[in-house]
Amino acid sequence: MPYFKDNSDLFQLEPSGKEGLRSCQLGAIWSLKSYKTTGTKDIAALISMPTGSGKTALMMAACFELKFEKILIVVPSKILRRQISQQFRELKILKDKGCLKEKAEKVSVFEVTSRKNSREEWENILENHDVIVAHPNSISPYYEKLAPIPSELIDAVIVDEAHHEPAPTWQSLNSFYKNQFKIFLTATPFRRDRKRMRAKLVYHYSLEQALNENILRPIEFRGESRGLHDANSNEALIGTAVEVYGEEKAINQNASILIRTDTIDDAKNLKNLYNEAGFSVDVIHSKRSPKVNEELVDKVKNNELDGLVCIGIASEGLDIPNLKVAVLHSTPRSIPYTIQFLGRISRAPIDQEGPAKLIANTDQVKGEVRRLYKSDASWSKIIPEIIDEQMEKARHYRSSKALEEDFQMPELNVYFSALIYQTPPDFDFKQEFSTKDNSEFEIIHYEQANDDSPLIIITSHNKPIDWANREIYTEDLLDIHILYHVADYNLLFELTTSEMALDSFKEELIPIELKSISTGRLFKTLSKFSSSDYIMVGLRNSALTGASNPAYKTVVGSSVQSAIRTSEGRIFAPGHALLRLDEENSWGIATRKGRVWAMRRGTAEEFKEWCDQLCNLIQDGPILTNLPGLTFLAKTEPNESILELPVAIIPDDLFFKSYSITYSVKDQDPFRNDIPRLIPEKIGDNNDCLEGHIAIKNYRFKFKMDFKADELWNVENSDNLLIHAERRDATIIDKDIKKVLNEFPPSLIMPDGSVLFARNKIIPNRSIESLPSEIWVKQQWNGCDITSEAYVPNPQGNIPVINFTVDLMKASMEFNDETDLIILDDGAHEIADLIYFENKNSTIYFIHCKYSSSVNSGCRKKDSDELFAQAMRSIHWISNSVLMDRINYRIENTHNSQVVSGRNETLEILTENFRINEWKFKILLVQPGFNIDQVSDKGRNNNNVYESVIPMYERILGSNGLMEIWGQ
Repeated sequence: MPYFKDNSDLFQLEPSGKEGLRSCQLGAIWSLKSYKTTGTKDIAALISMPTGSGKTALMMAACFELKFEKILIVVPSKILRRQISQQFRELKILKDKGCLKEKAEKVSVFEVTSRKNSREEWENILENHDVIVAHPNSISPYYEKLAPIPSELIDAVIVDEAHHEPAPTWQSLNSFYKNQFKIFLTATPFRRDRKRMRAKLVYHYSLEQALNENILRPIEFRGESRGLHDANSNEALIGTAVEVYGEEKAINQNASILIRTDTIDDAKNLKNLYNEAGFSVDVIHSKRSPKVNEELVDKVKNNELDGLVCIGIASEGLDIPNLKVAVLHSTPRSIPYTIQFLGRISRAPIDQEGPAKLIANTDQVKGEVRRLYKSDASWSKIIPEIIDEQMEKARHYRSSKALEEDFQMPELNVYFSALIYQTPPDFDFKQEFSTKDNSEFEIIHYEQANDDSPLIIITSHNKPIDWANREIYTEDLLDIHILYHVADYNLLFELTTSEMALDSFKEELIPIELKSISTGRLFKTLSKFSSSDYIMVGLRNSALTGASNPAYKTVVGSSVQSAIRTSEGRIFAPGHALLRLDEENSWGIATRKGRVWAMRRGTAEEFKEWCDQLCNLIQDGPILTNLPGLTFLAKTEPNESILELPVAIIPDDLFFKSYSITYSVKDQDPFRNDIPRLIPEKIGDNNDCLEGHIAIKNYRFKFKMDFKADELWNVENSDNLLIHAERRDATIIDKDIKKVLNEFPPSLIMPDGSVLFARNKIIPNRSIESLPSEIWVKQQWNGCDITSEAYVPNPQGNIPVINFTVDLMKASMEFNDETDLIILDDGAHEIADLIYFENKNSTIYFIHCKYSSSVNSGCRKKDSDELFAQAMRSIHWISNSVLMDRINYRIENTHNSQVVSGRNETLEILTENFRINEWKFKILLVQPGFNIDQVSDKGRNNNNVYESVIPMYERILGSNGLMEIWGQ
C-alpha cells in the first residue's frame, strides 16, 4: 500500500503528552479536511500562513490526514526542491513533534532533476515512489518537449510558494491536473502585478497572530541613505552590516547573515567585498549544483560560515533557523516578495535573543514597498496592516480560455488611432523578436500578409475582474498592436490597446529610436476639415504654468473656436483638437506624441486605407504652423537651430512640483530637493547646437543640446548623476540626468519671446507692445553698497544689497512682526534670495537681488542676465502646492536659509494653515545698478534690458503673478 495509508496508524494529529503541531497548523489541516468534503477539485485550496510558521510540517501532516497516495509537490527553486525532498524523506519534523512514531520508515521520494520524455518513465518512477518533488520547468505541460506526469497516476498536487502560480508554467500545471486535489501554500496570496491565483482561500493565519504568539519575532530596520549608485550603496551597507553583525554575535553566538542581490555577477562581487570586510560568506544560486548549495546551507546552520549571498528567488524556502541579520543590496519591489524574504529571518529560534535585523538603502527602494521602508511605524505593525488590506481582496479566482488550443481569435474591429513616426529610408522590422524576460505579457499571435501590409501582434496577460464581490476572477486580457510602415513616405503608424504591452517587445522589433512627425505635418492631417466644425480643442501652456493658466485646459462643445479668446494666444498653443468632417467622420490630433485618431472602427485593411489617406494629407501642401481657424494661438513650428543664447533655461515642472527629489552623485553622499540650473555658454558654429553646463549643489556637468543628434540632449558623464523623483508616493523618474532631460525637456526662453521646447519652436501671440509703467519702481539706495550682494548679519558701514532690501521691504510694506515673515534663502538652488509673506494683503513676494557691476547706475544688460533668469525660475513657485514643504526643507538642510524678520512660530502657523489659493504672488527684481529712467525707456537705442523684460513679464502675468523691478 502507499506510504501514508500504510503508516497511518503511526501518525497522530494531536498526540497526547507531546508538543504536537502548532494551533495554526491544526487549523489549516481542519480547513483542508472541510474543503475536501465541500469543495471542488477544479479550484485549489489556498492556505495562507507566514513564512516560518510551519508549512512543511503542514504538508506532511496533510498527506496522512487526507490519506493521499501519490503526491506531486511543486516548488519554485532547485534549492527548495532539494530541501523539501530531504525533509519528506525523513519526516523528522513530525517525529520531533511527537506526531509520528520513531519507528516509521523513510518515505520513497523522487526529486526530479531532469525532464522525462515518455509516460513509461513516469510509470516506473511512481511505481517505486510515493512523493515527487519538482520544479515546474521539469514537469509543466507548458513545454512541448517533455512528458508531464500523467494526471491519473497521482491524486494530489501541493504547490509551495504558490504566489508564482499565475506564471504560464504554473498555470499549465494547474489546468492539467484539474481532477486532482490541489493545495496551494503561500505567505502572500496576492501579487504586485495583481495577477490572482486560481484558488479558494480556505485558511488565513495572519502575521500579527504569528507575532503575538511568538512564532515569529519582530524585525528591526536599519536604513541607510546613500543614493542610487551601487558602489556607494554597497560600501555603506557592508559597513553597517559589520557593525550590526558584531553586535548580534556578542549576544547570539550562532547568528548568521543573509545577503540579497539580483544577479550572479553581483553576488560574486558582494561575496568578495564581504569577505574582505571580515566576513566568511559564500554564494548560492541556480547555476551551482544542488549538492554544493546544500553543503553551503549546512555550513551556515553549523556556524562554519557566517552567511550566504543569494539571488532573488533563491532565498525562498531557505530553512536556516539561525539567520538573524539580512542585508538587501537589491530591494524586492513588491510586498509579497519582501514578506517572503523577511520570513527567512523572522522565525524565532529558542536559542536566540532579540529582534531580527534588516539593513537596506532607502534611496534605492522602489515600487509599493516605499510605504514600508519610509514609514516611521514599526514593521511589526505596518506589515500586518498591508497584508490585511490585500487579504480583503483575496477570494476565489478562475481563468478564462484565451490561451487554450481551441480558442478562436476574434475578427478585428479596431478603433482608429495612431502615433505617427518618421522612419529612415532603410527602415524595416526585425524578423525575430519576443517579450522581455521578466515581462508579464506573452505574444500569442502575429501576422503580416506582405511587406506592404500592417504587422498585427496580439499579446496576452492575466488581469483580475475587479467588480466581482466575493468571487474575483482573472481573465486572459488580449491586446492588439498594429504597426504599418509606408516605405514610400517613410512613415510608421502605430496602434496599440496597451502601451505597457507594446513596450514589452517594441525595442526588439524596432531597435532604433524613431522621432514623431513634426507638429506642422501633424496639423496637415486636419487640412480637409472646415475650421468651423471643432468639437473639442485642448490648449497647452507655452509660457510656463501658473494657477489661472494651468499646464493644460480643454474646451468642449459647439462653436468651440469662438469660445477661445484671442488673448489666450499669448499663453497657449494647440494641444489636441477634434473636428467633424461630416456625420460619419470626425478626426482628432494630439501634438505631444504625434497622434491622429478618427471616431470610427474597422478591420486591419480599413485601418491601412485610413493610414494611406493620412500619408497623402501629410505629404501634400505647405507645412502649417497652427490649427485651421485658430491662427491666433501660439504658433508651433519645427526647429533645428538656435541663433541666440537663451534668456533662461527652465527645467521641467516635475523638478518644482515633486514632493521629493533625490540626487545621487557617484562616490558622494546623496542630496535632495535642489533645482538644477542649466547655464548656456556658447552656440555651435553652424547654429545647430547649444553648449553649457548643469550646476547642481557643488557639481558641474557639461551639456550639449544638439539638433543633429538622435537624442537632443547629451550630458557628459551622465551616469554619474542619477535622479529619483516622487509625487504623492508615486515614482515619476528614476534615471540618469541625460535620460531625464530627453524625456522631460527643459524650456529655453529666447530673447524674442519664443520658447524652444524639444525640437519645436513655440511663438506666443505677442499682443503687448509696451510694458506698464507701474512695474518700474525707483528706490533710494543711500547707505547701500550696491556692488555687494550677499546677506551679512549685523553689517557695518554701507550694507549689502540683500540687507538693504530687507529694510526697504519692511519700511514700504509696514512689516508686522507678529504676522509677517521674511525668509532668507540666498544660496545654491534657492527659491528666491528673499521670500516675504505679507499677511495683511495675503501676498507672497519672491525677491531676487543682484549687485551692480558698477558704482554708477545705468542700462547694462550684464546687470540683468542672471537676475532675469532667476525670475523665470520663480514662475514655477507661483501657486505651487509644495512651496511650504520646500521652504521648510531648505531651512532645515541648508546653511544660509533662515528666518531674518518675524518669528519662527509664524512659519509654523503658515505651514500648518497654508492654502495655496488664499495667496497672491509677486516677483520682485532688485538691481540698484539699473537707472529706472533709462531701462524703462522703450525708445532708447539698443535697450536690451527692456526687450528682455517683455517675455519675462508676459510669462509672469500669464502665470497669475505680478512683477516689479526696483532700481535707482
